[in-house]
Amino acid sequence: MNKGRKQAVFTRCLMFGAAVFLLVLIAFGIVLVRSASGKKGAESAEMTAITLAASETYTDTSFEGEKETQIREPAASFVVYPERNNKSVEFSEDYDAKSALLICCDSNEVVAYRNEKERIYPASLVKVMTLIVAAENAGDFSETVTVTDEMVYPLNELEASMAGFMPGETFALEDALYGMILESGADAALAVAVHTAGSEEKFVELMNRKTVELGLKDTHFTNVVGLHHEENYSTAADMVVILEYALRNSRCRQFLERYEYTTAPNEQHPEGLKFTSTLFSRMYGDEMPGVKILGGKTGYTDEAGNCIETYAEINEKTYILVICGGKTNWNNIYDTLSAYSVYCAGGKRYEPPA
Repeated sequence: MNKGRKQAVFTRCLMFGAAVFLLVLIAFGIVLVRSASGKKGAESAEMTAITLAASETYTDTSFEGEKETQIREPAASFVVYPERNNKSVEFSEDYDAKSALLICCDSNEVVAYRNEKERIYPASLVKVMTLIVAAENAGDFSETVTVTDEMVYPLNELEASMAGFMPGETFALEDALYGMILESGADAALAVAVHTAGSEEKFVELMNRKTVELGLKDTHFTNVVGLHHEENYSTAADMVVILEYALRNSRCRQFLERYEYTTAPNEQHPEGLKFTSTLFSRMYGDEMPGVKILGGKTGYTDEAGNCIETYAEINEKTYILVICGGKTNWNNIYDTLSAYSVYCAGGKRYEPPA
């Protein structure tokens, strides 16, 4: 074989070897990518399983029929639980509450506490979560909502608090939300749930999914109204987290801070329905020097006792107070005014008029 031919054979062998080596590298790279992808998928599935394990009733929901709502995947915990420190104090014995928690939102510190991690029945404080889920999943607040016989009559039999909507009446979603928060209307809450998710059951699934997203430690819902049920429970600490989350949503704040609201006139109510806050009908919010109570929600059932949650501005800081298990509505109001004054503004207890 002459020298030129030998050189050509050598060149072809060299090229063939290089091609084989390149193919091996490509194959090896594909194996690495697939392995990493599989590992990432497994880790993702594991994290999802851990997240969902926090809610015993979680289901992957897809609504049937015409009314469908897009559900986001759970996110990381939104609020870090405020913790006690050497400045935190226990509520004195003259506060009428089974459990209570007062926090400073700006520093995320516990100011005063009592059994804040013990399980309680939240009564109509549940409606703050109902408001959150509606605000995040419903469309425009001008959308039309309808109340039906099936919503109203069972609630009347249960003697639930009502906003006053009539069966067959149509009104704006905004009207229903004001009726739910200001008058604590069970009819309004149920209309909001059905409009948003297609049924109360589907809406409750969204509420429980939200508890997972927020990282709540001991909260579970069975209805949107707050009617008593053994599995409808929370804690004062969790209710603080829920209210703090609501305050970061301007769509929620507008309802929590309103004193009065009148719906648009319609056939059933030619002059509209007038709603008055169950909170501000018992207080002005500025009775105590240096304290300005901005909004909140009240609740009551025989099993829950009297419950109240509020937020206030004091010395340019925001505070949240939740009181559960009070004996009377008025004790809740007096204790709310007193707690902000004594523990946050350095003032005195509220003294009701003689």
